[in-house]
Amino acid sequence: MPDKILLVDDEKDLLSILKKSLTRQGYAVQTAESGEEAWSALSEIMFDLVISDQAMKPVDGLELLQRIRSVDHHQPFIIMTGAGSIESAVEAMRMGAFNYITKPFKTQELALLAGRAIEYGKLHRRLEDYDSREKQNASTPMVIGNNPVIRQMLSTIEKIADSEASILIQGETGTGKSMFAKHCHQIGSRKNKPFFTIDCGALSEHLLESELFGHAKGAFTGAVRAKRGLLEEAQGGTIFLDEIGELSPSTQVKLLRAIQEKEIKPVGGNIPIHIDVRFISATSRNLNEEVEKGGFRKDLYYRLAVIPLNLPPLRERKEDLVFFVDHFIHKFNKLYNKKVTALDPGAMQMIMDSPWKGNIRELENIIERAVLLTDDTVIGLDSLCTQAQPVTTYLAPKIDAPLSLKEAVEQAEIAAIRKALKETGGNRSKAAKILGISRRTFYDKLEIHHYK
Repeated sequence: MPDKILLVDDEKDLLSILKKSLTRQGYAVQTAESGEEAWSALSEIMFDLVISDQAMKPVDGLELLQRIRSVDHHQPFIIMTGAGSIESAVEAMRMGAFNYITKPFKTQELALLAGRAIEYGKLHRRLEDYDSREKQNASTPMVIGNNPVIRQMLSTIEKIADSEASILIQGETGTGKSMFAKHCHQIGSRKNKPFFTIDCGALSEHLLESELFGHAKGAFTGAVRAKRGLLEEAQGGTIFLDEIGELSPSTQVKLLRAIQEKEIKPVGGNIPIHIDVRFISATSRNLNEEVEKGGFRKDLYYRLAVIPLNLPPLRERKEDLVFFVDHFIHKFNKLYNKKVTALDPGAMQMIMDSPWKGNIRELENIIERAVLLTDDTVIGLDSLCTQAQPVTTYLAPKIDAPLSLKEAVEQAEIAAIRKALKETGGNRSKAAKILGISRRTFYDKLEIHHYK
């Protein structure tokens, strides 16, 4: 079904032109020649976007927006205004309009803005559905995400939750591998037993072996008493081996024996100890490549990767951004006693356009900072953008003189395009993917900004 747009203006000729243009773009367009007529149409049909002129009588664009907001907080709304009514347009955005466009404008500009507004509205509708599901399943821990790859991973996890099969989670740093490991444990039959995590890359070889297998008294200098290892402490539960690719060859051999024989020997000890644990491991390395290069044992890899899961980076699952943003807002509201409800459209667009090289961890840090800095209930660009913030250097334009909001947005888009093209060596398809937009939309933006 095509997205539905309600177009409102008391100029019949302009309505006709804009309707034809948006219809050619694939939208289902309905028109209204007054605010009252538009309000009546909205009571009968749910539109994906409302585009309204500001200067109408007796019900102008601001009043129409106010009526809509009284019943629907997420209806995307674009206001059209004359050059002398910028203050009214800014007021409309304060009331929750997605954006404004100043007459005269090119129909292509409006089409691009409409596509972005509709996408923004759909994200928030999905967020409402997500919140509803979360409330219904408040007692069940959930892994956040609605990306098809993530949903397939969750389906796989549910199928093997009660098995003994070892799980290997591969993905870039910050993609949430530990979150998935905990989810695997929490939905399985071992959920009431221990869940222990050990970072294989943070400890020296000897200390790591002591932590995993335990040690006998006198096994090394400082071992004044015997110590049980985590593999023994986790009896009946799960052991999560983070950054498994950092294991030394010696430790790999010992871990392989523990998995195969289901028993361990403490460092310096001779008596084998039976263990009953499930192994979940994670790595930011490509273990297949490490195996080929001889850096990781092939037999251990196959033992660990009975169920291999490849967690995509955040830049490849941007439809999940709105879920993560909402999750972190709630988290830091509670932590810092704040009352933030959402991001404004400009701030959300910046979030959507960032490449997120630090993945979920980077996003969490930025939302925490923004919640702390904002004095309002809605996070704006001023709170999202700080000198310490990576996303700012990617998107924010350098402003030497005061700019209108429209000029600032244009400069931000040009900066984003320039950065994306530089990162991809001029490959426009890849640049569009980095920016999270379609290739057609990317080419439209190049044309609008006269970018060569």
